[in-house]
Amino acid sequence: MNRVEAQNSASSAPHEGLPDEIGKAFFPNFATIRAALDGARIGVWCWDVAADKLIWSSNLEAIHRLPPGGFDGTLAGFLRAVHPNDRGSVETAVREALRTHGPYCVRYRLRAQEDEEDFWLEASGMVAPRDTGSERMFGLAWEISGRVKLESELRSRVKQQEALAQLGERALAQADIERLLSDAVSTVAMTLGVEFVEILELLPGNDALLLRAGSGWKSELARATIASAASGSYGRYTLDSLLPVVTEEFAAETRFRVDDYLHEHGCVAGLSVAIAGRDERFYGILGVCTKSRRRFTAQETAFLGAIANLLAGAIARRQLEQRHELMIRDMRHRSGNLFSQLLALFSQTARNSKSIPDLANKYRARVLALASAQRLITEGGGKSIPIMDLLYTLLGPYLDRISFSGPNVELESDPVFNLSAALHELADNAVKHGSLSRPKGELELSWSVSRTERGMTLALDWVEKNGPPARRPRKLGFGSRLIALVIERQLNGEVTRSFSRKGLAVHMVVPLTHERWPTRAAAEGGEQKS
Repeated sequence: MNRVEAQNSASSAPHEGLPDEIGKAFFPNFATIRAALDGARIGVWCWDVAADKLIWSSNLEAIHRLPPGGFDGTLAGFLRAVHPNDRGSVETAVREALRTHGPYCVRYRLRAQEDEEDFWLEASGMVAPRDTGSERMFGLAWEISGRVKLESELRSRVKQQEALAQLGERALAQADIERLLSDAVSTVAMTLGVEFVEILELLPGNDALLLRAGSGWKSELARATIASAASGSYGRYTLDSLLPVVTEEFAAETRFRVDDYLHEHGCVAGLSVAIAGRDERFYGILGVCTKSRRRFTAQETAFLGAIANLLAGAIARRQLEQRHELMIRDMRHRSGNLFSQLLALFSQTARNSKSIPDLANKYRARVLALASAQRLITEGGGKSIPIMDLLYTLLGPYLDRISFSGPNVELESDPVFNLSAALHELADNAVKHGSLSRPKGELELSWSVSRTERGMTLALDWVEKNGPPARRPRKLGFGSRLIALVIERQLNGEVTRSFSRKGLAVHMVVPLTHERWPTRAAAEGGEQKS
C-alpha cells in the first residue's frame, strides 16, 4: 500500500512493536508476529476511514524516515511524506480499494531529499469485512528501494543490449560511415536519455578534435574543430585514460581543462570514452553531456564503451575496404605511369651527369629512394604510414646528425610517395653540397599539422646548419625541378627555398589528401592524378 505514516502517541515507545489495538483486533498471536515483522522491517497499519484515524506500528515512522512523533495519524499526514509525483497514484489506489472492497497494493517514493537516490516503499492491504462495524483498511508496508533499483537496472540493461544489437546489425550492413555515425548518436541519446552526444574525430597531428556527428549542439559546430586534444585538455585526458571518464560537474573539474563549447551549451555533467583502434592508435572520442548533475552508473559507462568499440571496429573495416579500393586504383594508375616516370628520371639524370659512373650512381640512388617508399606502401597494404618511418627509411645513414621535431602524423600513399622523392633530392644535395658535406654539419627537420582552407596540411621545414653558405643557383637543376613537380604539381603544395650564409632552408606545405576516418567522398572514390 502507500507509505502510510506511523501513529505517534505519547505512550508508545520507538521499538514497542505492533500497537495492541491492531494486534488484538486482527492477529490473535500478534506477539510472535510482532517480533518477526520488526526484525524484517515490515510495518503494520490500520486506517479507520470514517474517523480518519491511521494507526501505525512503531517502526513505520522510521521506515518512512520521519522523526519520532512526526506522524499526525491521518491519511493527509501520510500523503505529505509521499513524493509529489506519486501522491495521485496512492490516493487513487486507496479510493479504488474502498469502492470495490478489493485488495490494495501500491508502490511509492518518499519525498525526495537533495543529492539522494529515490527511496521506494510498497504497501498492500485490504478493506475489513463490512460486518466488522466501521469501515477500516489494514495491511503492511516495507522498503523496496533495492528491488526497484535492481529491476530498473535490468530493464536498462535489456534496453541497452537491444540498442547495441540493432546498431551492430546496421554497422555490418551500412556502407555509409556518416549514416552509421548518425545512427550511433541517436541510439546513445535515446538509450541514455541525455541532451548532448558527440562523436569526435582525432585529427592528424593528434592535437585537435573534429565533430563528425552529434546531437543537441549548435548547427554551426557540425564538421568543425571544436575541442583540443593537447596536453591538459579534456580530450587528451579521455584519450589517455584506460576507463571511461565520468564528470559529475564540469564547473568543479580539476583534472583537465574544460572546452569553451561545453560551458556555452550549459553542460553540467559528462561521460566520455576513447574510440580506440589497434596498435595503440586512437580514432577519437565518444561523449555525452547533460544540463544537470548526473551520476552515471557502471552499466551506462559500460554501454558507452561498447558503442565506442563498435564504432572503432566499423571505422577500421571501412578503412580496410577503402584502402583495398584505393590500392586497386593506385596500382592501375601507377603501373601505367611508372615506366614513363623512370624513363623521364633517367633522361633528366643523364642530362645532368658528367660521366657514366656519375649517371649510374645518381640514377640508382633516386630509383632506390622511390623503391624504398614504394616498399613501405606495398608492405603496409596501402595503409597510412607514420612520417618517422618514412624519414628513418630515407635518411637512415645520417640519423646521428639530424634532429627531428613534430608529431608522428600518419601519411597516406600519395604524400608518402611524393615526399620520398623530394626528401631524397634534398638529402642528396646536403651530402654533396650542403651541411652534411661537412663533418660538423647538421640538419634540423621540424613539422606540424594544421587545418587550412584546403583541409589538413603538413608544414615541413628542412634547415641545414654548420655547412657551407648556400647560394641561389642561376638555373634550377633537375633535383629542384623534381621537388617542385612532386610537391607543387602532384600534391598541390608549396615549396619555398631560402639561401643564406648559414645554409639552405626549405619550407614545404603538403595537403594531406585523406583524413584519418573514412568519408562518403573517399568511399565513392575520385579521379587519380596523372
